[in-house]
Amino acid sequence: MTRVSTEDRLAVMALLAEHAYRNDHGLTDTLWELYSEKCRSEGPMGTMVGRDAIRQWGVRRLSDPSKVRHVLSNVRVFRSEGRLCSTSYYVAFRDTHASPATPASVGEYHDTFEKAGDEWLLAERRVVPVFTNADAPRPVVASPEVAGTEDEGR
Repeated sequence: MTRVSTEDRLAVMALLAEHAYRNDHGLTDTLWELYSEKCRSEGPMGTMVGRDAIRQWGVRRLSDPSKVRHVLSNVRVFRSEGRLCSTSYYVAFRDTHASPATPASVGEYHDTFEKAGDEWLLAERRVVPVFTNADAPRPVVASPEVAGTEDEGR
């Protein structure tokens, strides 16, 4: 396994923390800034391809006033096939759940990054739920009318 520099490791960890912060604090309409031009994100919210699809999802998410918090841990940064990658664990809480302090979902992010100038951006994100709370309401789901989005269903 090719070694990852401390600088790159810290940059990836800062990017992941910024993503969670924006997602949790009403800044989802700016999440697209953290993704590369030809990015791909797939998971329970559907498959989104390209920055514009991420931006459109983020704008739609702002129409939902519910609060969400993501807790990230166990961030593992590594190189695979010449690309910078990471896996991390997430725990998501939603205030629309009967007990907001009970996690709505626990899972993993599988991320790949691209360098744009001096900064790292998300090129691919795969959200992999491991445990989900059947009683927790689902997040805003990308719809087929969002350009570059394929709705995966559940």
